[in-house]
Amino acid sequence: MWAALRHRRGQVLALALVSALVATCAAFAPIFARSVDQGLLRTHVTQADAEQTATAISRPRTADARDVLPAVVAEQVPAELAAVSGDPVEVVRQSTRVVPEPGKQASPVVLRSRTGACDHLEVAGRCPQAAGEILVSAADAKAWGWKAGTELEIPDDKYPGRYPNVDAEPPPIDLTVVGTYTVREDPEYWLGDRPDGKSGVTTPDLDNLPLVDDLITTEATFEGVLPKATVLVVLPLDPQAATLDSLPLAAQAVERMREEHPELDIDDSAATLVDGVTTGRSQTAIIVPFVTVQLALLSVLVLFLVAQSGVDQRRHDVALARLRGRSRAGARRLLLTELVVPVVLGLPIGFVCAVLLAVLVRRSMLPRGIPFEIPLAVLPWLLGSLVVSVLAVALAARPVLREPVNDLLRSVRPSSAGGSAVVEVVVVVLAVIGVVGLATGALSGPAALATPTLLAIAVGVLAARFVPRLAARRARSAMRRGRVAAAVAGHAVARRPAARRVLVVTTVATALAVFGANAVVVADRNRLARAELETGAPAVVSVDVATAPELLSAAGTLQEADIAAVPVAIIQPRDKNAEATLATDPDWLFRAANPDAIADLDPRPLALPDQKPIEVPGRTATARVSWDLASEGSEDPPELVLDMTTGTGDKRSARLTTLGPKARGSARVDADLFCTDDCRVAGIRVATSGFPGSSVDGTVEVAGLAVDGKPLPVTGPRTWDSDAAAEGSSSLTVTPKGEDLHLEVAALDGADVTAHVADVPRPLPAIAAGPDAEVDDVRSVTDVAGGQTEIEVAQVVDALPAATDHGVLVSLPALARTSGELDTTRTQRQIWLGDASPATIERARDLLGDADAPVRSVRTTAEADRVYDQSASAWGLQLALLGGVLAVVLAALVLVVLAITGWRSSARDLAALRVSGVSSRAAARALRTEHLTSVAVGVVLGALCALVGSWIALPELPLFTTPAAVPVADLAPAWLAVVAATLVVAIVLLVVARLIAGAIGRRVRLGVAQGEPT
Repeated sequence: MWAALRHRRGQVLALALVSALVATCAAFAPIFARSVDQGLLRTHVTQADAEQTATAISRPRTADARDVLPAVVAEQVPAELAAVSGDPVEVVRQSTRVVPEPGKQASPVVLRSRTGACDHLEVAGRCPQAAGEILVSAADAKAWGWKAGTELEIPDDKYPGRYPNVDAEPPPIDLTVVGTYTVREDPEYWLGDRPDGKSGVTTPDLDNLPLVDDLITTEATFEGVLPKATVLVVLPLDPQAATLDSLPLAAQAVERMREEHPELDIDDSAATLVDGVTTGRSQTAIIVPFVTVQLALLSVLVLFLVAQSGVDQRRHDVALARLRGRSRAGARRLLLTELVVPVVLGLPIGFVCAVLLAVLVRRSMLPRGIPFEIPLAVLPWLLGSLVVSVLAVALAARPVLREPVNDLLRSVRPSSAGGSAVVEVVVVVLAVIGVVGLATGALSGPAALATPTLLAIAVGVLAARFVPRLAARRARSAMRRGRVAAAVAGHAVARRPAARRVLVVTTVATALAVFGANAVVVADRNRLARAELETGAPAVVSVDVATAPELLSAAGTLQEADIAAVPVAIIQPRDKNAEATLATDPDWLFRAANPDAIADLDPRPLALPDQKPIEVPGRTATARVSWDLASEGSEDPPELVLDMTTGTGDKRSARLTTLGPKARGSARVDADLFCTDDCRVAGIRVATSGFPGSSVDGTVEVAGLAVDGKPLPVTGPRTWDSDAAAEGSSSLTVTPKGEDLHLEVAALDGADVTAHVADVPRPLPAIAAGPDAEVDDVRSVTDVAGGQTEIEVAQVVDALPAATDHGVLVSLPALARTSGELDTTRTQRQIWLGDASPATIERARDLLGDADAPVRSVRTTAEADRVYDQSASAWGLQLALLGGVLAVVLAALVLVVLAITGWRSSARDLAALRVSGVSSRAAARALRTEHLTSVAVGVVLGALCALVGSWIALPELPLFTTPAAVPVADLAPAWLAVVAATLVVAIVLLVVARLIAGAIGRRVRLGVAQGEPT
């Protein structure tokens, strides 16, 4: 046996290398999948904010635990959770009120202690050391005149059993200011719970009282008082300790902790991270085997074909063994031993290659610094590859072992004995079942992974049956026409097994390469489309402004500097299922937003009306007012009120006159409007008593309405919204009559009635996205001020930029006219830039800083796309491109191996033709045609198989870790990538085939036909 192996060293080497490649694919899959899992964990940990990865455990004080402190909660943290966490941060906090200065109402404030707070603050004065000592923010100290020694007090909580008289107010808690603080930027410490940023901010829900920044104190301040305080232990995640093994244990420990301690409220980050990694790992389990299984199938096919070539060379050996008395079983052992030994030797080589390949791919694709592991799952994969390789060799040897001795002694194998019909039929049937199953939806998931490759193999096998017949027919036709080279080439393709094997391998390799290139480009296209839709613009700049006019002004500053910018305000209701509201300037949206994200939008319905805002030119309003009103249910006469908005969006109202006490009367108006800061007239209102069941009905005439002697332009034909009111409902209809206004009043159930200036459409036109959206639908949505605004849907689209598939788009300039307020706690205030270059972003940052609109953060579409690129699906599909490259390299090696094993036969045949009178030029042309034909046909068929494989397999491959309804996945072929990959494969393989033909042609000598050694 060893002598036979040494005699055919080239063939042994080829079998060992191909077997090693099969083992490489088998071992690489679990090794790389584990690396991808590690990369997923690292990406989730590093890309998430420290706030998102921290675990917060809170416990409110109760009647049974009035004096509980964070140390009690910290003792209950399980060891598994502590193992993946950094040093705990212990917090005690109480929401209360403090009187900032005598004579003022108490403002909302939070009193808190936090472990190591002074190490993360810039303190002027000293840090609190005893109970009752506090730090106040520098902003509050400036606003209220607080300084060291200032004494403040907060109320203590009532609680049954704490004081003898439950109804009596407990004594207040005295606090003494010992210093001021400014917060240092340290997100990993504050974890989204900064104590500043609230000073002076007013909240409508709290009677517009100014807020106060948190008061920083010691834990001792909470001892024995404030029985309704909340204690909190925050455990920041330690990225170095978080592994694929430790994180699931921490998540399980948190679940046990939640069950054993129901009094704790746990905001669990470990479970969230585990869920995200688990989703990615499930995708890895699909994509990585998908790629490696396809390449492994090609490798097994190549092994089968190389083994067939080796068996053909041993036909005479098998015949001699049979003639010398060996049985068929003995001949089988002799043949299989020589073939299986190289296959077994390739197993350790393949394992080493798999490790080296995994190292190289990790460095080029995955995050740096992730641990390298070789999982135990490698062993069964290697054993499986060995079994499959041995079976492939056995199938290749099976036809020869069944041939009679006289056929084995022939120089050319009979055509009826060629190949393995059983194997070919099985492959074709499996491919048909896979394609039909995927097309009908009956087959999905891992079972579909091998279908594209099986399809290519089936097509290659069928082509290997039909192409030789077509070549033989072509050869006979060429012979009749006297075209010697074409005839010789056709007969060679028809009778040589190597030509058929080249055709099969080339078809499969091309299919894998083109499929991989197409899959990578299609996935990149879809990831970019989603990133463009979710960001909205190439660059999104978050700014710190308080009102819509300020946001519009900031964007205008950039527009004046020739920077394409659009102001955007987005609010997402607390209910995640509710639709988001996106307010922007439709005139500038198309200049800055990502084109594909707004391709379906029609901004015309959002345009402002022709009516211009009516500016208030002064402070004192004058007019003559007469009325004829009938009031019921209330003795209080109604009032005529002028509603206005300031340049900053604040609402103002001024009483012009009282429409009474008589039902009929007149009055001369001389009223102070108390609004001089770029005010505009929003509407005119008849304010009633507000008593339920009361009503006011009649007319009001307003003549000569002017401000500081300048007439207000309120008598235009389209100045007022004057839609006819429904019968039985409240309304105020304004009709201009010359220079006067005629008001029809119908106020029911104590309601005020208002007529608005028509410079803002009502209801507000909107573009909606969502399954329930319908054109002309009128409903209320949350506006960027935090209130409710009535909209009318003018257009329905599949998706809106930033709001995606569940939101509405309205006009920000229109909202700024009605109310410039922004809910700064919930509304994202952004400026979208049409250029994301670093120079433009830095220039915009400087301009916005000079315009008192400081930049808080910058996010770009490229960054969002990069996040999607660092996912299991992206890494797995990039592996498909690597698999395609390896497939082409393997196909080129097959061409070389088949040429090495069969060149002597070709040289003898061509030498015989030369002796018969065929010119050397015709013989060389025939040799080139023979080698190039199989490759060319295989490349074309492989490209077609890749397109069909993409159609049936891409829908089964996850493109994102978290799927999204929009944008709808675009799985259409990337034709440029398909054509480019096909051309590259064709050039590589045709060049290799041309070089092989030239090398064989140089060995054709006339003496070869007479038996001279080659």
